[in-house]
This record gives sequence, C-alpha cells and structure tokens, in this order.
Amino acid sequence: MTLERIGLPGVGVSHLLTTQDGARLGIVVRPDGGRDLAIYDPADPDRAAGTVVLCAEEAHLVADVLHTMVTLDHVDGPQMPAAGMRAVRIRVPAGSGSVDRPLATPHGAEVVAVIREARVLPHPGPAFLLRAGDVLIAVGGSPALARLHDLLAAPC
Repeated sequence: MTLERIGLPGVGVSHLLTTQDGARLGIVVRPDGGRDLAIYDPADPDRAAGTVVLCAEEAHLVADVLHTMVTLDHVDGPQMPAAGMRAVRIRVPAGSGSVDRPLATPHGAEVVAVIREARVLPHPGPAFLLRAGDVLIAVGGSPALARLHDLLAAPC
C-alpha cells in the first residue's frame, strides 16, 4: 500500500491510500478532528465514487474497529509547562480487560477527566468504573502514558 499526504491550507491534511490491488481511498483529516472519506472509482481513479463524512467521535470509533487497539491522540491546547509532560486522549476499546473495572491501577499518569458519551466527568476517583468507549484525558510523561495505553489495550 502506498500513502500520499498533501496539506490543504484551511481544510486539513489529505491522505491518499492505494492498495496493492490498485483500489484508492482518500481521507481528509479536518482541524476539528472530523474525517471525510472517499472511495475512488476504479475506472477513473481521480473521481470519487462515494464519500462519507465522519465527526471526530465517529472517526475514533472507526479507527478502533480498523486498528483493534486503543487510539492515542494529542489533546489540543496550550503546551504543558513541565518538560516531558503531555496531555492525551485515550479511548477504552470494546474487549479491553479494563472495562467494568476501577480506574485505580498503577500506571503513573493522572487521569483528569473521562468523556462518556456526551458528558465530561472531571476528576474521576480511583473507584470509577470504566466502560467501553470512554475517552480518558490523561496527563503525564511518555512512559506513564504508554503504561496506561498498554493497560487499556490489553484484552480481557
């Protein structure tokens, strides 16, 4: 598979994927986190045969299905003041061993909020039970965030 990336000023970044069989899929990543998907016509590879517009939440769900593991995204906003610290979003995938278990596990990152459906739940305590599809907003150094990521990616 080949991948071409093209910056589209004011629109986002276009990713054009061509499979080994010659099928072409276009994905435009918008600044708001949404994605525009296009399947190109096999007879005319420059013409989109169909498109699908996904909001940011739908794009994350599709990514989980395609990648079958936890997605890790940088949180938009100001730079972290402490060197080596980052803020990220980590989705709890279906099939994670962390589903229906408390958040209190040793990973070293600070979970500052959980997004569940359309609600933001700030400062979840150690007894907070995770659900598939929850999005954790976590802050920490790269090793701690990697441990949290691996914990959530582990299957039941």
